Amino acid sequence: MSGEVSSTAPPRTPRPRRRTGARGLALGVGILATVLLATLLAPLYLPFDPLEANLPDQYLPPGTDGHLFGTDRSGFDIFSRVVYGARYDLLIALIAIAVALVVGVPLGLLAGYRGRATDTVISRLLDVFQAFPLLVLAIAVLGAFGRGIWITGVVIGVVSAPTFVRLVREQTRTIRDRMFVEAARCSGFTEVQIMRRYVLPANLGVIYTQAATSAAWAILLAAALGFVGVGVPAPLPEWGYMISTGTEGLTRGIWWTSVFPGLAIVLLALAFTLIGESLSRWADPRRRRSR
Repeated sequence: MSGEVSSTAPPRTPRPRRRTGARGLALGVGILATVLLATLLAPLYLPFDPLEANLPDQYLPPGTDGHLFGTDRSGFDIFSRVVYGARYDLLIALIAIAVALVVGVPLGLLAGYRGRATDTVISRLLDVFQAFPLLVLAIAVLGAFGRGIWITGVVIGVVSAPTFVRLVREQTRTIRDRMFVEAARCSGFTEVQIMRRYVLPANLGVIYTQAATSAAWAILLAAALGFVGVGVPAPLPEWGYMISTGTEGLTRGIWWTSVFPGLAIVLLALAFTLIGESLSRWADPRRRRSR
């Protein structure tokens, strides 16, 4: 019919799928950069000393007398201690990741590349080590060797190392018989040279991903150790210790002493988790193609 309007419409151009991995990476890096900037510039804008107690100002609510997050039982300004606490928790996470990489990556390369007896010995040692609950093991070691930022970071790094060993081992086993590794053997390269020049670069994707994820786990474990009193010594403003000292006021409605350091832990752990998840998409070709 002449008055009929054709229902044929031009095909729609498919909209590109959102790059959730890139968005998550940007958000995680943005949170982490903001925390670092706030911590580094803290002496320029914080009105209170995080280590200066003032008992007359005990348990002031948020916003009272310039205390943005209120005060705790000793009159410490919670906002100042939360900001400065990021230094200690980030330093612990950095030490832990460094130790885990130094211990875990070489062992994983050896176990995965050489296989057989070397793989069996390293795997059995990991089984024995991981038979103990990690938190209990960390508490026992810190109880024996003392408390402090460096020892806490080293202990967390040691208990995190088995994860790196197993990941690098499995990744190395999948690439040790590939053509480029065989070509390197035929060219006369030693095992150490092959692992350093060819095998290790092929593992960088999973290493970066696990490093970011383990940083989030290290912050949570450091807070747990501080909560039970074996982490960073008082009166340093460590977030787990702050939560522990603030719990006694919760029954009286004094919520700010524990809530704000708890939110800081969640925020920083979320940042590293987002970074790790985004890096995992980049490291896994199948997830990259499906994005």
